[in-house]
Amino acid sequence: MTKSVETVHAAWGASRAESVRDALRLQGCTDRVVALTHDLSVGPIDPLDPTARRAWFEANLRSDEEPREEPADLAAPWVEATAVGVHPVHWVCLSDAAEHACFLEFVFRMAGRPFDVVDATGLDLPGVGRVPSIRSLGQLRPAEIVAAGLAERRRPFSQAASDAAVAAWTRLRRENAPLRVVRDGHLVSAPLTHFDALLAGQASGERELLIRLVARVLHRVDAGLDQPGQGCRYELLFARILALGEAGVLDVTGPGPGMRDYEVRGPAAGRLASGTT
Repeated sequence: MTKSVETVHAAWGASRAESVRDALRLQGCTDRVVALTHDLSVGPIDPLDPTARRAWFEANLRSDEEPREEPADLAAPWVEATAVGVHPVHWVCLSDAAEHACFLEFVFRMAGRPFDVVDATGLDLPGVGRVPSIRSLGQLRPAEIVAAGLAERRRPFSQAASDAAVAAWTRLRRENAPLRVVRDGHLVSAPLTHFDALLAGQASGERELLIRLVARVLHRVDAGLDQPGQGCRYELLFARILALGEAGVLDVTGPGPGMRDYEVRGPAAGRLASGTT
């Protein structure tokens, strides 16, 4: 008698996994859904050492929230989703850098074993909810996932595609850059300063709350209005604005510690050239 293989769905991050789970439940599916940990689009990835990554995050990112308690075992979801004896289904939108990086790590850990993928990359959704075109699974509510028929897009991930993904992730791990962004559909390495020019270009000549500049840049990145590179998090932009302030590129004032406790204007060079103060 053949033993049935359990289907386990996986997606990057708790909110995306929860949306996938709720969408499946709306369609009568009770399969397990696993939220994969780590934003692998930022920080060191070779090796994937939690202590080294935590130290890098503390040095290069700036949060506006109270520190959240991490799960006791960050590796457990990965073990659960890639275990021998289950058939995984990975949900992803490859235009999102964090989802893309998570997917490549997932393929790497599967080590050539078969799995299915639900790929929402480049999917247009005319008339579906608030989102005309998907750039991230994080944009979609459960009802929108159902209306878009994403579950019906489930397909086996081919061996050739798996080999290409493993090769791409091996290269990215070897490069071990501070950031990874999506460029022309591919995940590529980028320096810590990747978004600095965009931040300086979007900074107003008038003082404004730092959080407004962060929101404006996040919108441009998320909407695909600026190339190259898609995928960013506010903690990085917050830290880079403060760094640009220290370098004199932007004029940053305020006591901190939160984004609403700072004001910013810039770029400073442009003001000096025009003779304004």
